[in-house]
Amino acid sequence: MNSSADRQDGTAGNRSSSPFTEWSVGGGGNYSSMLCPVFEGDGTDEDDYNLLFEFITYGVLLNVIGLFGILGNVISMVILSRPQMKSSINYLLIGLARCDTVLIVTSILLFGLPVVYPATGHLFNYYFKVYPLIAPVVYPIAMVSQTVSVYLTLTVTLERFVAVCHPLRARSLCTYGRARAYVVATIAFAVLYNVTRFLEVRVQKCMHTSYNQYVYQVYPSDLRNDRDYISVYIHWMYLLIMYFIPFGSLAVLNAAIYRQTTPATISTFQ
Repeated sequence: MNSSADRQDGTAGNRSSSPFTEWSVGGGGNYSSMLCPVFEGDGTDEDDYNLLFEFITYGVLLNVIGLFGILGNVISMVILSRPQMKSSINYLLIGLARCDTVLIVTSILLFGLPVVYPATGHLFNYYFKVYPLIAPVVYPIAMVSQTVSVYLTLTVTLERFVAVCHPLRARSLCTYGRARAYVVATIAFAVLYNVTRFLEVRVQKCMHTSYNQYVYQVYPSDLRNDRDYISVYIHWMYLLIMYFIPFGSLAVLNAAIYRQTTPATISTFQ
């Protein structure tokens, strides 16, 4: 996504978050289309190096590793879905595998495939016509999946904590029904927390003069360019919700599990 630029609408000083320049094909100031802004490097060796680096990391490694990750998650879901494997912890693991699969797919769509065209010249239609149209939806889904993945991991650790530190209560607390409720609650929380992500990106149809055809490009909305929104939501809330709370809780729970299991381990070898 690109920063805001001036919009030439015949009035000096007017600014917009859209980087697209209105294009008049007739007289009288009637605008029938827009020219696509040119987002290209200056052709230096540094630009070539950055493009090569992005192609190797995103276009090759991300796509290849992502495909293996999807395959591994599918195998895990098939195994854990067997009737004899039915349990609360396995249900959570299945939900986590599904969520991670969605996250991998969205990462490929947002980062893995778009870098192919600038580096190789292939996937023109995806880069200019498919990716811009799906990005406003795929991007929020990716953020929702990331949030669900983090908190399902925390839920799995919480179940381990109950099973190890409170084994007498584990049968009543760690049930299949509770696991389903945890998954639903986590998804609901993730959607509510990331609902503004659907408002951060806009799509503009424009005329690409180099190819003489209409294409689509994405740019940040006014909300995404708001300084207060960036400071509070993008930075501080993300740091709190996605790092401090889950990782702090994981540290406490794992420390409690380690403390509970250490004496038993020592006595086993004595």
